[in-house]
Amino acid sequence: MKKTLLLLLFIAAFFNSLAQSDKQVEKGLLKVNALLPGASYELGAGRNTTFNFDVALVPGGGTDYYGNSRFGLFIGAQAEFRYFANFNRRLSKGKNIEGNSGNYWALNNQILIGNPLVGTYYLDNTYNHIVAITYGIQRTRPKGFYWNVSFGPGVAISESDAGGAIMIDVKLGWVVKKIR
Repeated sequence: MKKTLLLLLFIAAFFNSLAQSDKQVEKGLLKVNALLPGASYELGAGRNTTFNFDVALVPGGGTDYYGNSRFGLFIGAQAEFRYFANFNRRLSKGKNIEGNSGNYWALNNQILIGNPLVGTYYLDNTYNHIVAITYGIQRTRPKGFYWNVSFGPGVAISESDAGGAIMIDVKLGWVVKKIR
């Protein structure tokens, strides 16, 4: 089911990009994230649509059975398809849409690998995956500083469990390269 939904999403984005020639989104944005150290690449797909890919180092910690503190540094990855819904309204009010500054709806996929790169804190599962429909706000300042907040309902999936989840994603960083 997930593969079919993802395939339909990619096909819709492809035909949308063929039908629209006057894109309002940037062709590409390379971003460095400061809140969770990592990098993002946002690829313009259609007039108001993008694909966003993130990789980050995610800290985690807790205690073991004996009460000893444990720490781990994990790899997290995210891929999302974004539809920016308010570009025309922002332009009519004289506001900036450069750097894909706008409000968007997204199909968001996040995965966290359970074995740490560094440390002795292991997650109960080898992976933790969240699929969510999110609403987000992204703003890019003229000197490249950007922030992004998104949230929405989703499904959390691991080897041993699946259930409802709320996704909240916050990013702060800098746009280091714009591809026009």
